[in-house]
Amino acid sequence: MSARSFATRRFFTQQSSPAPTRWRPQIATYATIGICCSAYAYNLYADDQVQKKRNFRHRNFIDKNLVFTRDNYNGGRWWTMVTYSFVHTSALHLAVNMFALSSFAPICIGLIGLRSTSALWLGGSVSAMYLTMAAEDYKNKQAKSTGSSKPITVAGWPLPQGSPTDQPNMRFIGASSSLLSIVAAVACKIPQHGMYIFPLPVAVPMYGAIGGFAVFSAVAYIQDLLPFLGHPGHLGGIIFGAAYYTIALRTKRFPRR
Repeated sequence: MSARSFATRRFFTQQSSPAPTRWRPQIATYATIGICCSAYAYNLYADDQVQKKRNFRHRNFIDKNLVFTRDNYNGGRWWTMVTYSFVHTSALHLAVNMFALSSFAPICIGLIGLRSTSALWLGGSVSAMYLTMAAEDYKNKQAKSTGSSKPITVAGWPLPQGSPTDQPNMRFIGASSSLLSIVAAVACKIPQHGMYIFPLPVAVPMYGAIGGFAVFSAVAYIQDLLPFLGHPGHLGGIIFGAAYYTIALRTKRFPRR
C-alpha cells in the first residue's frame, strides 16, 4: 500500500521520540501476526487430529473458546467476541489479513498511538459481532413474519462435523472487522491520502476506499451476495473505527500513546 511508506517515513523521522517508541509499531504488528499465525497452525493441527485420529478434543476447544458462535455468546464465553479475530480459516484468508495488518497497523500506531490502535482492534471485533447478531435477528424476524420457521444466519464459515453447537452451523473468524476498524480511523485522520486497491491502476483517496467498501458491504448484505464474507461484521468494524476517531480521538477523551 502506498499509504504505508508515507506514514512510516513520517513516523520514523520524528527524532524527538526515544528508540523504544520508534520501534513500537513493528513490535506490536509482528506480535499480532505471530499470534494469528500460531492460532492458524493450531487450527490446522486440530483438523489433522480429527481427520487422522477422530480426536475432537482440540477442535472442540477451538470452537468453544476461540471462534465466535451464538452458542458461545449465549453460554457466557464473552471472550470469543475478541479471540475470533486471531483465528483464520485458510492460508489465503490469513495471508490477506496479515498483509493488510502489516500495511496499516504501523501507520495507525504512528498516527494515533498504540493504545488507541489496540482499542480499535478490540472494539472493532466486538462491535462487528453485535451488529452481526442484530442483523441475524432482524432477518429471522422478517422470516417469521412470512411464515418461515427455519433459522437464518447472515454470515460465517461452516463448523466442522462433530463441533459442539446446537445453533445453525456457522462460526465467525478472521481479523477483517478489526482491520477495517483501524483502516477507518486512519481514513478519518488522513482522508485525502491515496492507497492502491487491486486491480485499480491508480491510487484512491482513503475516504473513498473505505466509504466504497462500506457501501458494498451494505448492498451485499441486503442482496445476500457472498454471505460468507460477513458483511454486517465488516460494517461494524468500519462504524466503530469512524466513531472512535470522531468521538474519542478528536475530542481527546482517550490517550493517544
